[in-house]
Amino acid sequence: MEKSGRIEMIIGPMFSGKSSELIRRVNRYMIAGYKVQAYKPRIDNRYGTDVIASHDNEKLKAVAVSHVGQIYSRLEKDTAVVAIDEVQFLDDGILFMADWLAASGRIFIASGLNLDFRGEPFPFMGSSRTMAELIVRADRVDMLSAICTYAENGLNCGCEATRTQRIVNGEPASYDSPLIMVGASEAYEARCRNHHFVPNAPVLHLR
Repeated sequence: MEKSGRIEMIIGPMFSGKSSELIRRVNRYMIAGYKVQAYKPRIDNRYGTDVIASHDNEKLKAVAVSHVGQIYSRLEKDTAVVAIDEVQFLDDGILFMADWLAASGRIFIASGLNLDFRGEPFPFMGSSRTMAELIVRADRVDMLSAICTYAENGLNCGCEATRTQRIVNGEPASYDSPLIMVGASEAYEARCRNHHFVPNAPVLHLR
């Protein structure tokens, strides 16, 4: 593996295997002798506060942080790889940090949702800047997909799912629902474009 700095992004909807791929890649770097520091947003406490975990129960030890400044303060001089899961839940300071780490010869690797439940670029916490800005900075982008679980006549759609459907009381969540709601299969489903529904979404008009 080359040691030049770079930015790697693993993106896609929920249930697409993003965390599993992040864990797999981090393990490869550690086998190769790279020192890795792994982080996760404190808000994501679904599987505990000190591990990155996949829906398949794969786990990686990590430090929970509330903002990007806490990553800077913990960064060790000999760290070669900084890995972050659910990066969309951090502040937009991550944009500068990713560029800075790559410029300093380190590898920045992050996984996260590229789109929110509305099907729009996921904004960083407290900001109008979005995941799209981080993705376009990347030297490598792996966009994963899931399987659409929309059911009709007793059968799941089964098409490639690129979106995350939020479900509230058995129905698709309205466009004006709160943006952040941490959850798993009890609140979200993977959907294809045709079966992703957002009631009250703005109507698009061609000019």
